[in-house]
Amino acid sequence: MDKDTTQLELYKHFIGFFLPEGLLDFFDLVWMETESLDSSDSKKDIVYTGKLLIHLDERDNRTEDMQDLKPNGFTEPTILTDFPVRERRVELHIRRRRWFTPEGKNVILNVYPLVASGTRYSAAFAAFLKEALGYDPGDSTLPW
Repeated sequence: MDKDTTQLELYKHFIGFFLPEGLLDFFDLVWMETESLDSSDSKKDIVYTGKLLIHLDERDNRTEDMQDLKPNGFTEPTILTDFPVRERRVELHIRRRRWFTPEGKNVILNVYPLVASGTRYSAAFAAFLKEALGYDPGDSTLPW
């Protein structure tokens, strides 16, 4: 194994600690960026210094029997909220692949368990909020 391969494996291992479990099995890290928060982004009870935006694109996960599908770009990103990192709110910007069938229909393959039901939170972050704070992100009757 050469030095570049070792470095790449180290990066993959490291970023795996910051992303929901199994996400890198289906998605590639495209880029990351930070943004400042404006006053409308800030929460009253939690003070963040900024946002970390992690952009991921779905891998080509076609099986052998799906090789007749033709690439048709990506969907608009879905934005999920995940655990904060270093006083920054974390947003995962996830783009799914689109495909054309031989008949010309647009399809999206595979459904991944990325979010907690009824939320835009990662499943692990939603479970944490519910357990630690008693906040159920999927409960739309909450006043906030």
